[in-house]
Parts: sequence; C-alpha cells; structure tokens
Amino acid sequence: MSSLEANKQVALDFFQALGRGDREAMHALVHEDLRWLVPDGAILHAGLHEGARQVFDDMLSAVDDTFTPGSNRTEIGLVVAEGDVVMVEARIHADAKDGRHYDNGYVFVFELADGRIRELREHVDTRYAAAFYG
Repeated sequence: MSSLEANKQVALDFFQALGRGDREAMHALVHEDLRWLVPDGAILHAGLHEGARQVFDDMLSAVDDTFTPGSNRTEIGLVVAEGDVVMVEARIHADAKDGRHYDNGYVFVFELADGRIRELREHVDTRYAAAFYG
C-alpha cells in the first residue's frame, strides 16, 4: 500500500471509530498533541481543541448528549490525498434524542505525521449546524 493510500485509510478508520463512538480506536490513530479546529458559529464547541484525550472527551460528549446512541452514520464522498494531507468529503446523519434528524455536509482536512493524525480541520455548513444546535 502506498503512503497516500495508507494515509487515506487512517482517515477512513477515524470515521469508522467515530461512528462507533470508540474513543480508544480514535486515540490510536492520532498524536497526543492532536489539534481539532471547528469553525466559529458551528456549534457550542467551535474553536481550537488541543490534546487527544480532551478533544475526544469534549467532541464525543457533545455527540452523546445530543444524539441517540448508534444513530450516527457517515457517508464518505470524495477522498483526496497529497503528501501527508487527506481531505474527506462527508455527510453525517444522526437522530437527535428529541426526534429531529441531523443531516449536514462536511469537508475534513487531516494532517498526518508518522502515519497518525496531528491536526484535523472541520469545515461544515455552519448555518445548518447553528440552527440545529440552537
């Protein structure tokens, strides 16, 4: 497997672990000093989050608090890699605990080092996310 294909697989493995809510599997794919940037205006957790354990606790807690367990589904679209950067186009669906359905488009930019994710930049329809999260 080429390094580009291996990098793509790391990103895809990340989404599989995210869908399962598997913090340990996600943690194995990232550096301890992981940085996750969420655009301002998207959700309460907008901004820069640093440190793998903190990031996963914050981000997955928000998912756990909002959505019905097991309802999170990610459709992967285009996956492009160049060097140590992988871009993934995705659509995330989930059922909120209050009965609403979440359906939003994303582009994630993964920066890898030594085969693990060092930084993740999330690009999302902030208007939709802000309206959904209120």
